[in-house]
Amino acid sequence: MIERLQRIATFLHRFRLFIIALGVASFGIFAISLFQNPWIDGEVWLIPSLLSLSWSLALYTAIALFQHIPERVDKSEGWRKRTSIAIRRGALWLAGASFLLLSGALIVLSYQLLRTYAMG
Repeated sequence: MIERLQRIATFLHRFRLFIIALGVASFGIFAISLFQNPWIDGEVWLIPSLLSLSWSLALYTAIALFQHIPERVDKSEGWRKRTSIAIRRGALWLAGASFLLLSGALIVLSYQLLRTYAMG
């Protein structure tokens, strides 16, 4: 699982600057939408900016966490190095499982918010 997440993270690394710019712009639009502002008409951009901010944070988290995964444990290495690599890979495996659960929750949240946005 973490090897697949590493492949996804290395692919997304090419778009890192775009993801960061999208997150910053989304945060700015979200912050401006919260207050009475003559530049933006009410709460029209609140839900789309929140969703794009959430997705850009999720993508950046994938890049930051899973780009560098330690190699599998080699039996010829010393016990300290094997233990260290096993602990790091185990922690990344738990982070990967959590990331997949949160991504699934973000998909459900996106569906609900877009449905609400389309109705309003």
